[in-house]
Amino acid sequence: MDKQIKELQDQLRKEHKDVAKYTQHVLDALDNLINEHRKVVASDAMAGIRPDGCEEHAFYTTMNDVKFTIMSELRKTVDDFMHLGDKYHTKHYPDGVKE
Repeated sequence: MDKQIKELQDQLRKEHKDVAKYTQHVLDALDNLINEHRKVVASDAMAGIRPDGCEEHAFYTTMNDVKFTIMSELRKTVDDFMHLGDKYHTKHYPDGVKE
């Protein structure tokens, strides 16, 4: 995902690059959350507490869905930034990306 964010960031003008940087920070925070969850589950397993497979599957599926959604929204935002001023472009966000 880092490569995708870098490619999208390269498409943005200098004043908009912070959007991609913010996205990178959010995805890094999610990765840290996933790693902390793994540590908790591992320590519970060492203490004899079996993890529930359905809950684990739901957690990882949800985290992947959240990451996918964040990347999808970044792509839409970059697309809107790339087409600023283009009256024939259909905006992804009705309120636009500029203040």
